[in-house]
Amino acid sequence: MLRKELALAAIICTFCACNLRAEQWTLTWGPTPWGHWEENFIWGYWIEGTFHPELAWPENDQPAGITYVANIDSIIAGVDQITVGLEWTHVIDQLNCYGKVKLQNWSNGWVALWFSMSEPPIPPDANGLTNYGELSIDRIDISRGNVRNLTGAILELGEDLTIYGNIYNEIGATVIVYPDHIDVWGTEIQNEGTIVVFNGSLGEVETFHNSGKIGLYDGGCHGIVFNNDSNGVIEGFGYITADQTITNKGLIKASKGALRLFCDGSLNNAGTLKNDVGATLHIAGLIPIDDVNNEGTIEANGDGVVTFDCNLVNKPNATINLLGGTLAATTITQAADANFAGFGGITGDVSIDPNGLIQLTGPTNIVGDVEIDSNATLEISDGTTLITGHTTCNNGTIHMIGGRVICQGGLTNNNCNIIWEPGIYTNVADFNLDGTVNFKDFADFANTWLWQASWR
Repeated sequence: MLRKELALAAIICTFCACNLRAEQWTLTWGPTPWGHWEENFIWGYWIEGTFHPELAWPENDQPAGITYVANIDSIIAGVDQITVGLEWTHVIDQLNCYGKVKLQNWSNGWVALWFSMSEPPIPPDANGLTNYGELSIDRIDISRGNVRNLTGAILELGEDLTIYGNIYNEIGATVIVYPDHIDVWGTEIQNEGTIVVFNGSLGEVETFHNSGKIGLYDGGCHGIVFNNDSNGVIEGFGYITADQTITNKGLIKASKGALRLFCDGSLNNAGTLKNDVGATLHIAGLIPIDDVNNEGTIEANGDGVVTFDCNLVNKPNATINLLGGTLAATTITQAADANFAGFGGITGDVSIDPNGLIQLTGPTNIVGDVEIDSNATLEISDGTTLITGHTTCNNGTIHMIGGRVICQGGLTNNNCNIIWEPGIYTNVADFNLDGTVNFKDFADFANTWLWQASWR
């Protein structure tokens, strides 16, 4: 009988010990607009609008088996803003911020909020910092916990802080990065809302996944792998970098300056790459990157440049629109059933594959060689195309419709089909540019030709 009683007592003690180890307390900041995290009676409980202070602050006590969830809420506290200063590092289970909150480092050294003592990687469902309102953080590391910015929330990341976890920015939420480099040493950044980077950077994660909007103002984002989803928009001036690949299915647009896409592996485009008027979009790598296969749209707008520090292949059903800007690459290959049209500048050697077509519809300069393969066509209309390099036409076609081509570097004609016909708007036979072709044009032409002839 005694043995049974002792065994039952041991089971009860074990059960109580397990309950003790699993005990989690919640403390909420009181009606004080500012103060130290490490203050007694500033944390407590709100019950029916009345604050009940506690002789404690949130700090996990592992020997006692007590862990904490901390809530900071300016709305329930009845103040415009709550500013919390940290003097040293704290370990808690979770931090929830509501209303308008500022977290600041009030010490002379390094300060962090830890949410776990386990080693990374941090799982996606792990607790950490959750923002429901307007939260700004300065000089405080977020360690071993995820940062969640919920719909409608605004998260401002200031100077000198690192996040050892993942960032999840929901639809309708905003993350603002001010002038500093915010390293995120986690598995992923998932952006479904808006990220704005001013003169700083955000990243270093394994995967940076954007299905929202990223605005760069002399700022940048980095991931070992960078994915811009079909709903993703990246615009501005600054940089996007990846150690391996950049995959674009949405829109990447350079505006108000130069936007650089750096990757040391490959860039895959099934979306749109473009520049605004006067801006530059530059694709390169610290080491030579792989050929870029365009399976989406590339658009070069006036007084601007889209450049590839590699070979560019315009794949079937893909589109290149030259709208008064310049497209540059080492070589540009136009595949059959791909679309390439417009006017402006082309820098690099151009190759038109069999059955391929390039349509230049205005004044265009090609700085490089041009090769037109069997049954391929270079079509020129309503303007003059100047080719500074050598032109080789192998059983292909040069079709001039109210335009002309100047092969400044020479032409190798291997059974080339050269067609000239008047265009809808222009006719190269309209020598005096009066809108009609008649004997006056012939007279003007003869007069000019006879005047310049060496035998006259």
